[in-house]
Amino acid sequence: MTEKEIEMFLGELGNNVEGEAAIKKVSFPPLDSLQQARTMKTSLAHLEDIKITISAELGDKILKFREVLNLDVGSIINLDKSAGDAINIYINEQKVALGEIIVVNDGFAVRFNTLDPPKNLRREGSNG
Repeated sequence: MTEKEIEMFLGELGNNVEGEAAIKKVSFPPLDSLQQARTMKTSLAHLEDIKITISAELGDKILKFREVLNLDVGSIINLDKSAGDAINIYINEQKVALGEIIVVNDGFAVRFNTLDPPKNLRREGSNG
C-alpha cells in the first residue's frame, strides 16, 4: 500500500476508532554502517583454560578377534611403522600434524615436523 492508501484506510477507520493514529515513515540506517559496527576484534584469552587431548599415533595393526583374545602379558604386536617414520599427531581426534617420537630426560616426547592446514577456518580478510 502507498502512504496515501494507508491514510485513506485509517481515515475510514477513524469513524470507529477514538483519537487519531500518527503515521510516520520508518528510517533504517544503511546496512553497510551496521556491518562495520558489528566488526570487532576478539581475544582468545577466554579459551586459554580449555583442556584438549593431544595424541600421537605410533602405528596401527588390524587383528582378528581370536588374535586379540590370545593376547597376554608380554605379547608383541608389530605395527605398520618403522623407527624414524613420521607419526600422526591428533588434537581432539582431528589429525593436525606429522611428527616424530623423541626422548627427553629419559621420557618420550613428540616433535612436530609439519602442520596440516586448518580446515573450515576463516581467516580475517579471506572470502571463504
